[in-house]
Amino acid sequence: MLESDIRLNRYLYKSGEQVTEQIWVNVTEGSEFTGYNREYIMKLAMKLKRQPENERPIKLRKRSNGWELWLPDLIAWRERPGHGPQRKRKETA
Repeated sequence: MLESDIRLNRYLYKSGEQVTEQIWVNVTEGSEFTGYNREYIMKLAMKLKRQPENERPIKLRKRSNGWELWLPDLIAWRERPGHGPQRKRKETA
């Protein structure tokens, strides 16, 4: 099993309900969990850092090698309407 597959198995299931492990993830891991690309998650972190800490929808902390996001908040943010991978739009002629 690959290391990335092990990280993706951090979703736990409890009585049929999805429960997210209470951990900090870096930008790359956050992109794996959400389905967004790494650059988008980095832009999200940069946008969040400009907000007051108590108003951020996702907890964020700076590490010496980059940013970390609180996984339960990140997953909850993705599940809200208007977030998450979007369907491809039809091309117009």
